[in-house]
Amino acid sequence: MNKELIRDTYLSRNKVKTLKHAEEVAETAVWLAEIHHLDAEKARTAALLHDISAVMTPQEMYETAVERGMPIDPAEEKYHFLLHQRMSRIIAEEQFGIADDDILSAVECHTTLKENAGPYDQLVFIADKISWDQEGVPPYYDELREKAAESLEEACFFYIDYQFTNGLLLMPHKWITEAYEELKNKRERMIEDPNAQMI
Repeated sequence: MNKELIRDTYLSRNKVKTLKHAEEVAETAVWLAEIHHLDAEKARTAALLHDISAVMTPQEMYETAVERGMPIDPAEEKYHFLLHQRMSRIIAEEQFGIADDDILSAVECHTTLKENAGPYDQLVFIADKISWDQEGVPPYYDELREKAAESLEEACFFYIDYQFTNGLLLMPHKWITEAYEELKNKRERMIEDPNAQMI
């Protein structure tokens, strides 16, 4: 993957802050990939491309989704910027020639996660939350980072549960709701059967 081309794409639309965020997420993604014995380059590529749709405005994202006949979640209908994860997948595939399903899927669900998420989905989702794009340090940072080093799936549950419990989601997307229910059900089964595995 031509990392300079990715970098230049962000910079061509003056998305310096977004590029910095993507590079920080990539560093975290590589760290997690090495811990969990996943492909570090796949993780890095997905992380660098996860917000590539920043070159579009939310309105452009919405118009593109409508033009392509894509199903639009009520949360995306109200908050068009939520489409950015799906638009980033399209750009990664069509403009950067990414064909790896692990990378494309991880890019596509990095904000909301989704049901039946794979390890790269979980990894990029968590890397994005650890290396968040707001000022300061998130209140969950230390615990999320610790959990992520132990289990990506546990970290995903912790983060999503934190969001729901504290009412931090503007309007829950169907994907994050489904992911949350699935992870809760897995945890309940583990409580009933301590020998069961999260993954």
